[in-house]
Formats: sequence, C-alpha cells, structure tokens
Amino acid sequence: MRMLRRVRVGVRLGGAFGAVALLLIIMIGVAVATTLAQRHADQRASESVALRHDALVAKFRTADFNGWQTAYAFDTIRGVPEATDDTVGTRAKFLASTAAFQQDLTRLGAHQLTSTERQQVTTAENAFTRFMEVDARIVSGYRTGTSASIAASNDLVSGEALYWFDQAATAVDQLAAQAETDTNADTAAADTTSNRGLQLMVVSGVICLGITAVLGWLTTRMITNAARNRAILAAIVEQSADATLAVTLDGTITTWNSGAERVYGYTADEVLGRSAKMLLLPDREALLASVLADLAAGRQFQYEEAPRLRKDGSEIFVSALLWPLCDDDGRIIGGAATERDITARKQREAEQKIADQHAAIATRLESLGLLASGVAHDFNNMLAIILNCTEFVAEDTGDEVADDLNRIRNAVKRARELTSQLLVFAKREPTQVEIVDLNVVVTDATDLLRRSIGANITLHSQTCSGALPVRANRGRLDQILLNLVVNARDAMPDGGAVTITTGITEVPEDPARNLSAGRYAELAVSDNGTGMSAEVKDRLFEPFFTTKTADKGTGLGLATVYGIVGDAGGTITVDSTLGVGTTFRILLPVVVHPAGAETETPETPESGCGEHILIIEDEDTVRELVVRILNRNGYRATAVGDADSALRMDLDDIALSVIDMNLPDRPGRAIAAELQTAHPALPVLFITGQGDDSADPTADANGATRIVYKPFTAAELLSNVATALQTAGA
Repeated sequence: MRMLRRVRVGVRLGGAFGAVALLLIIMIGVAVATTLAQRHADQRASESVALRHDALVAKFRTADFNGWQTAYAFDTIRGVPEATDDTVGTRAKFLASTAAFQQDLTRLGAHQLTSTERQQVTTAENAFTRFMEVDARIVSGYRTGTSASIAASNDLVSGEALYWFDQAATAVDQLAAQAETDTNADTAAADTTSNRGLQLMVVSGVICLGITAVLGWLTTRMITNAARNRAILAAIVEQSADATLAVTLDGTITTWNSGAERVYGYTADEVLGRSAKMLLLPDREALLASVLADLAAGRQFQYEEAPRLRKDGSEIFVSALLWPLCDDDGRIIGGAATERDITARKQREAEQKIADQHAAIATRLESLGLLASGVAHDFNNMLAIILNCTEFVAEDTGDEVADDLNRIRNAVKRARELTSQLLVFAKREPTQVEIVDLNVVVTDATDLLRRSIGANITLHSQTCSGALPVRANRGRLDQILLNLVVNARDAMPDGGAVTITTGITEVPEDPARNLSAGRYAELAVSDNGTGMSAEVKDRLFEPFFTTKTADKGTGLGLATVYGIVGDAGGTITVDSTLGVGTTFRILLPVVVHPAGAETETPETPESGCGEHILIIEDEDTVRELVVRILNRNGYRATAVGDADSALRMDLDDIALSVIDMNLPDRPGRAIAAELQTAHPALPVLFITGQGDDSADPTADANGATRIVYKPFTAAELLSNVATALQTAGA
C-alpha cells in the first residue's frame, strides 16, 4: 500500500512537470504573433498559471487538513491526552491547515474568473463550510467522552465529514483542471500571434520553470511532512504500553507493536503471519469469524473485559477497542485493535469485593454479639435469682423436695453454660488464659475425639515438629476441637476421614482479615463430607443458625468457636465445596517469649463479722437476694437501686461496696470512681450478668477491685466478698 502511494505521488509530479515543459515548447515554437497579441496572451497565460498554482496549492491543502483530522481522531480514540485541545497536538495542526485552506479559497476568489470557475470556487467554499460544521460536531462528541458520542464522532469522520471533504477537494481539483485548460487555450492563442510572441513565450517559459520549481518544492515539503508525521505516529504506536495490532479480514496478524510483546509475551517474529486465534481461549476461537465479519461490514466495537491467552498459557483480561482499516480508496482491508491489560485491576477489584464481604459479615456478627450480650445480661439476672432461691429452699426442705430442687439447680447450671456460650460469641465471657502448646492440645484431645466420632470415621492428627505456644484458655481450645470434629462427623453420615493439622505460617499485613503481620500458629480441621453451599457459609458463624434438626444442634457451636478465636486475637476461615468436603483454618498469634501465667486460687468462703456492705443494684429481686445472702452470713447489708441514692448516704462505716456494672443511669465503674473520690480506701466488688470486657480486675491500685459474674452461687459471692475485704485490709 505504501509503494502504491509513492507511485501515485510520482505520477502526479511527473504530470505536473511534463505539462509545464510542454507548454514552454509550444509557446516558443509558435511565437509568431504580434507584440500586442503576444502581450495579451502572456497576460492570460500568467493569470491562468497563477490560478492553476493556487488551485493546486488548495488541492494539496485539502489532503493536508483531512490527514490532520484523521490524526487527531485516532489520537482521541487511543486516549492521547489533550487530543481534542485546539491549541496543541494534531488538533492544533488541523485548525492551522484549515485556516490556510480558507486563505487559499480567498486567493482563488481574487482571480479574474470565468462563470464556470467562479461556480467551482463557490462550491468549494460551501463544501468547506459544511465540512467545518461537521468537524465542530465531531470534536464536541469526542470531548463529551462517552462511548456513544465517541462512536458517533467516528462515524462522522468516516462519513459526513469525508463526503464534504470530497466535495471541496473535487471542486478545487476541477478548478485546477479548468485553469489548466484555460492556460493551454491562451498558449494556443499566443502561438498564432506574430514572431514577437517568441519573446513572450521565452518569458512565459521562464515563468513556467519557476512555477515548476515552486510546485516541486511545495510537493516535496508536503511529502516530507507527511512522512515525518507518519513516522511520529508509528513511533507513538510502537512505544505505547498498550498492545496495538492489525489483522487481515481472514484473521492473519500483520502488525504487532512492543506493547503487544509485553502484554502477550510473543515477539513480532512469532506472531506475524499467524492467525489471531493463538491469542484466544479455546472456547472463544469461534467468535473470531463473527468479529472479522463485523469489521468487514465497517462496524467498530469495544470490549471492557475480554479474556486472552498469553504465550506462557496464562489467562489475562484486556480492555479492547477494534475498528476497520481502509486503504486509500476507502476499501476495508482488515481491522486494528488497541488492547490494555486489566488483569491486575480485576484482581484488585476481586480482592476488594472479598474484603467488603468479610467486613459485612464481621459487622453482622458484631451486631448479633451485642444482642447476645444483652440477652445474656437479663437471663443471668433471672438465673441468679432462681439458683440462689433454690439453694435457700433446699436448706429447709426434706430429701424428696431437695431432689427436685437439685434438678432445678442442675437445669440452671445448664442454662448458665448456654449463656456462657452466648458471651463467648459476644467476646464478653471472662476466661483465664495461659501459655499452651497447640500441639499438646491436639495430641491430648485425640483419644477423646476418636471416641466421639464413631467407628466409621477415621481421625488423623498431624502436628508440626516445633512447639506452637499460644496465649489462650486451654478449655476453650478443647471446646474448639470438639465442636469442629463433631461438626465434621455430622457432615459424614456414611463415614469418612477427619484430619487435624498444626503448623506455623507467616502472615503479611492483611486488612481484609484484620490481622497484623507476623507469625501465627495454624490449626486446620478437614473432612471429606457433604460440604456446604455458599449461602450456608455466609451464615455459618451466626448464633442459633444451624442446618441440623432441632434435637441435634442449638446453632451455638460455631458461633462459640468464632468468639473464642476472636477473643484470642486470631481468625477463623472456612473452605467448603459441595460433595467434596470442608476445611476450617484457625490462626492464633504465636507467643514469642512464653511466660507462665499466674493463676489465682480463690479463698475459702468465710462468714462475716458484722462488716457493713453497700449494694447498688437496679434489679429488685437480685438486690434482695444479695442482701439476704450477706445478712445470713454475718454481714450487715444496705441496698439501693441507683447511684444517686448511694452518693447521698454516709459511707464512713461502709467496708465494701458491691456495684452492678450495668446500671441504667451510669456505668458501674463510673459510680465506683465517684465513691472512691470521696473515700479512696473503699474497696469495690463488681457484679455483672454481661461479661463486660471493660471490667479490669487489676485496675485498682490496691488490688481490691474484683468481679463476680451472674448467675453466681452464694458460695461464689461470699468467697469474693471475703477476698475483697481481706485484700483491702492487707
């Protein structure tokens, strides 16, 4: 195609120079006209040559501004910054070229024109005016920036704008041809004049040679500029980070830039001449024929996320823009595409989606935890009343009634365990933590777990070679293992295998899982059971959610596990596939320098010696219950239902204040602070039915601050009262 273009330019230049030379020979050969006739002929010839010169300049100018319009349109499609700016780039050069063409038309109109020539100039001016109007609509569409407006502008470039350009170019071309005809006619007239015309012809010949030189210079400059512009455009395409390629209508790759090499991994030598199917996934190769047919029909289209295949076999995603390619005659000979690798962006979007899902689940579980904590608070108040009233009645009744009361007491203890599970889920259940080796926990629990899962299920445990010290409650870790293994057993009604593994893993900073970077002990429990659906996984850790029948599960097992793990500073994740199995993975922070945790041995409950104790509790029945227990065991108890009543009392003879941590008017710790402001030595014993994580048993400088969790027995209350008094008096 480039060779054909060069041949055409050469033919046009040769024709121009040949016509001028022929005119010179004719004028010299026929210089026989009179001086007046020769002078007149010279004047007409000069005017005709000047007209033809201006017409040819205008003709070449049309090609120039049409090329610049195509260039800035292509820049806009490719996303070149400021491609539609009137002051820079190819758009500015387009406007400069059109302004020059307008001046060319003005110069043509200033000539002495025939009616036919005047009509041709008028036609060129009208067509150029319409062309500029269409260009205004084109650039407005590009500046809008939407896919539809850009596509419409592209259609105008290759449609209506091209039509008016053709009308203007044709009119100028016809004017040049008419000027050529007029020049030949004037020369012929001069040839019939006297010999004096010879001198005129010599002068005219010199003029013709000058015109030839000017035309040659202008033509050479135009070709040089066009070649330079094409070279610049080619360099831009070659150096672009985006893949740019061209194909024939049968799908053969004909152009391949360095951006394509980076995106796909193929060099130009490896792809040129081969089918574009090599870049498509096997299941999408059939689409190539449809795409090529659309290109052959002149359609342009865009794909936001198109899968592609790299040289190494990996799959990537690209944003692709495809459009038809035409030759100089406007025939579609293939298609071109620019493609941008968006694989990393899609991966980031997928990771962000997962992080958002995790955050939503965490928020939902936090809300459920608050609900569970509130329910446990009220429930523990009632359990405390039932438990202690049952003990009071049991002390004064016979054996048969005592048995019934013992059953009630046992039911209360089971209910207390249930609320304990709720508080674990809510991360409010107080626990004694210690440094334990996760490997030892798994090894010690293996025999018990084997007895719990039945003979048709095999249990394997694989612990890592080194120690895995973690800071947690040993009983809670056993509870985690039991819950996960029993769930695995229930997921394998026909038998199967459960595998427990431990190991060390290095975790980078991961905001999605809310984990700090560092070393973590990993505990994994896997089964090859029925697996679970995505819907079940989303609700797996919600309290009271279960897929089991009512007689086989309460829905608190995994919610409890979730709370225990979170309370220990770790995370739990689950991978499950229907029909394949499930794996739970728990990460717990590794203790770098294990140190033995101190445990506190409670004092043996003792009777009081008349010490005056103040009780601040808003629940009437609980308040009366505490007073009754204390009064029956040697203490003097005074109870109030709110903080203001207590603050108005004379507290000089108060030996201990017992305060509910969740009073309606203000928190228990705030009340304790107000009391200790007036009486710094006053010890405090907190009671709570909601495992409040803000309560710190070591917060008091003298160690007298303690916490009793509802539902408590009389022995538990008395033991803590005695310990608080002894600590305060030490």
